[in-house]
Amino acid sequence: MDFQRAADLAIALAREVGDFAVAERATARVEVKGAGADLVTHVDREAERRIVAALRREYPEHAILGEEGGEQGAEGSEWRWLIDPLDGTHNYVLGLDVYGVCITLCHRERPVMAVVHDSPRHRTFWAIEGRGAFAADASPEAGAAASRLVIDAEDELSRATIAFTQGYEVGYDDPWRNVLFDRLERGTKRVLRSWAPSSDWALLVTGGLGAFVAYRNEIWDLVGGALIATEAGAASWTSADGDVLVVGGPDVVTALRELVTR
Repeated sequence: MDFQRAADLAIALAREVGDFAVAERATARVEVKGAGADLVTHVDREAERRIVAALRREYPEHAILGEEGGEQGAEGSEWRWLIDPLDGTHNYVLGLDVYGVCITLCHRERPVMAVVHDSPRHRTFWAIEGRGAFAADASPEAGAAASRLVIDAEDELSRATIAFTQGYEVGYDDPWRNVLFDRLERGTKRVLRSWAPSSDWALLVTGGLGAFVAYRNEIWDLVGGALIATEAGAASWTSADGDVLVVGGPDVVTALRELVTR
């Protein structure tokens, strides 16, 4: 498997559908998705269609899991792509420039290559397992020269801003979610809730956040960002039941682990 080739393709696709989302925002057609309050637009569906079509042409032997289309591609493959074609749809619909694209390649469930694209700001972040993490500003004015990412996060928990996200299946009366959120609010400077993990990962790897905390979150916008962050030098901790993931500066992660498990 040529991981650099896969990364180049994923970067190009993320930028393409990110630009498509930016261009279509004012005229996006919005629908309610499922039985809850989740939303979907024609941009989500078209962006995923474009990504899936390209991946199936290049890697017909790979499986694909997309947020909108579910399991696609080859069944039972040891390689699987995870796609969130428009992460932060609610923000997008509201007109908030906090949304992006997540594309991850996994080998036997382990993320080995990931791309996160901040669509409104044309910034792309990516990593290949064992080779470091990188970022590039792909806007027409800036070009696309890549720089290596190194985590430089706040090391004092009480002064750190922490991003928190939860899965769509988590209700507001979930007892452990409420305990967790309360502890984070009391133990940190601020808890950010962007509802767009792609934005949170971007803030983490560029030094704006002390850590990212996820509770029972969907896999497609979680494991790829975690790979990028850890390749940039972040520490990572997962609870014994797998429900809580904490990624960030090593000292902050240690303090958060103690806060969460006390």
